[in-house]
Amino acid sequence: MADKQAVAEIVGNLGWAYDENHLDYFAEVFADDGRFTMSIAGQGQVGDFQGKDTIMGLYRGAKEAQANQQRRHVVTNLFFADESDTAVTAISYLTLIVNEGGAMKLTSTGLYTDRFVLVNGAWRLAHRDLKLDAPY
Repeated sequence: MADKQAVAEIVGNLGWAYDENHLDYFAEVFADDGRFTMSIAGQGQVGDFQGKDTIMGLYRGAKEAQANQQRRHVVTNLFFADESDTAVTAISYLTLIVNEGGAMKLTSTGLYTDRFVLVNGAWRLAHRDLKLDAPY
């Protein structure tokens, strides 16, 4: 069976890494041929990013655009599906809180569906799908 504790730590660490500007962690975790898809309620799909380099460009560009903000990705209600020895899907809720100029606000909520695969003994994120309940 999948190492659920290791996968759960990765899911939590991804939020921390983005918030604390440790984007190299994403490069470590995403599979080389990884994929990131995102949709926003009322707007449909807004992105289908393929390949680690493309995904990293997206994250770095977003982080630059948010330079005046402190974001907190709160990830909860984590559970697992489609579990095998070499793959597992982690599903969790996102609550996104933003502090900008001392003003704190709940920016969005959403659902992560993360597909992990075991590559050379390490869990890699093959596909992250984010469904946001409101624009961020």
